[in-house]
Amino acid sequence: MQHLPNDTYDVLLDQFGQIETIYGDPNFPTTADAWGGNDTVTATISQPEADVTIFGDDNTTLHGQSHGGNDTLAVNLNYGWNTFLVIGDAQAMTDDAKGGNDTINVQATGMYTNVHAFGDVAGDMSGNSHGGSDTITGAVGWRSYDHGYAGDAGGSMSGTAQGGNDTLDITVNTMQGFATASGDSIGSIGGDAHGGNDNLTFTFGTDVVWTAGFGYGDSATSLTDNAQGGDDILTVEFDGIDSLHYTNPELFGDARTMSGNAQGGNDILTGGATNDHLYGDAANYAPATPGSIIGGRDILNGGAGNDQLSGGGNSDTFVFNAGSGNDLITDFDQGNKAVGSTVTEHDLINVHDYGFADWAALSSLISDNAAGDAVIHLSASDTITLDGVQAASLHQTDFLI
Repeated sequence: MQHLPNDTYDVLLDQFGQIETIYGDPNFPTTADAWGGNDTVTATISQPEADVTIFGDDNTTLHGQSHGGNDTLAVNLNYGWNTFLVIGDAQAMTDDAKGGNDTINVQATGMYTNVHAFGDVAGDMSGNSHGGSDTITGAVGWRSYDHGYAGDAGGSMSGTAQGGNDTLDITVNTMQGFATASGDSIGSIGGDAHGGNDNLTFTFGTDVVWTAGFGYGDSATSLTDNAQGGDDILTVEFDGIDSLHYTNPELFGDARTMSGNAQGGNDILTGGATNDHLYGDAANYAPATPGSIIGGRDILNGGAGNDQLSGGGNSDTFVFNAGSGNDLITDFDQGNKAVGSTVTEHDLINVHDYGFADWAALSSLISDNAAGDAVIHLSASDTITLDGVQAASLHQTDFLI
């Protein structure tokens, strides 16, 4: 087995329109058992329209039992109008190759700057490849609309590929701009591939207008075939709020679409102080046969604001804290219908934070609106509407009081 050296590269881009590609392990061996070095690469940009690409190892395919190094990759930005592509390991992985446990930090707060950062590969993971457990930190600048982050692959995952247990922390502190982040891949997860157990956080700063964050526990595209999602944690936070307009984060426990025989993970989704859309599993379903898609047992908490919550298939828990706003649950005890399953589910509504003495005290505050949907009046300013559910069908066993 060939082990490559641990290298350090500091690169300054101080010319207008400068283009650089940096490799932590240039000319990575084509042998099937090479091991990348633990490299440190830092790129500093001081002029506009710079284009930087960083590979922690090399622009190649890791195959056999090759292993990426545990690299530290950083981009420091002092201008704008730039484009960055940062990859923890290589272009692709296959066979039994493994990615390193990489740390990527791209603070792209300059205006009109586009960033793509992937923990393991820019393209696809196939075979029995395994992603590393990576840490990615990013920031979105003003009028930056092309920010994409993934814990493992910028492309798809197939075969029996396995995502790592990654941590992504993306800051959106800008008047205009948004980011997409996925725990595992930007492309689809198919075959018998499995997502990792990832932790994804969007932090919105002060004075955010026309901004958004789209978070996916596993794939930003779809889970299909026999793919399984990991047990992920997705969170929206706010670092102080002076002005908050047209900011609508969306969180998906697994992917935007699930098809075939896909199985969702048991995810925890927590919204922030705005109007969030939370999906425990996915927004769209296309089962191979009725009930062939299995949702995870998810926990959804919209936080403050007027939120829309969709648990998906299987039994989920919806949590409401004091000051939760006027929220809508779209599929209470109905998530299995979306995948064609006739299995009874038992969703729960957790209102423990409101301090109701007992079921009698809570049930007196539940009534139907003009559309025939049950509305739970938690306080003078907080309600929960259950789409397609009548008040008479609710029981004490539907709540955690």
